[in-house]
Amino acid sequence: MTELILQTEVRTERGKEANKKLRRKGIIPAVFYHKGKAESLQMIELEFIRLLKAGNQLIELNLDGSKKKALIKKIQFHPVTERVVHVDFQGVSMSEIVQVMVHLNYIGASIGVHEGGLFEPHMYEIEIKCKASEIPKQLDVNIEELAIGDTLHVSDLDFGDLEIVSGVDMLVAAVVLPSGIGEEEEEVEGEEVEGEEGAEGEEGAETKSESEE
Repeated sequence: MTELILQTEVRTERGKEANKKLRRKGIIPAVFYHKGKAESLQMIELEFIRLLKAGNQLIELNLDGSKKKALIKKIQFHPVTERVVHVDFQGVSMSEIVQVMVHLNYIGASIGVHEGGLFEPHMYEIEIKCKASEIPKQLDVNIEELAIGDTLHVSDLDFGDLEIVSGVDMLVAAVVLPSGIGEEEEEVEGEEVEGEEGAEGEEGAETKSESEE
């Protein structure tokens, strides 16, 4: 997979006030964890946001000339502005087995959609285990064979040598009837039955009237 390089610097000042000053300058405080040690870092906010949009999991941190392989362990967002306020990185080796969330990419147009159904994705990411060097940018899921009423679960997925961690019973996607269609059919059937009963009642009434005469 293609690695993205993120320029970082050692963060010398710590604490809430120091971090607030950094954020006002467009700099995000961060911590790099590896082998039981924690190193305080900082990076330019715009560069980190650009990296996030690329969707890659494995990152190469360039720290004062040295390169460190890392995964994003945790991102903290501001509750109001939703800007990134802090990031935790986890150091890894290329041969290390890691557990990560990977984006699901649904491909194809399902049979059910051609028949008038609606495709409903229930999962946008799936958790897998693999070597850090083999983390995919995304995983393709073909939905062409899904008809109306069909569902797709984690147990139905196969990504080759990648080990799926997400629960096998989790619902991935489904094709359903548009809201209201089933109800309209039931209402029409109900009206037809009611009309037949009414007709029978009228015939009975006419027969009774004739016998009385």
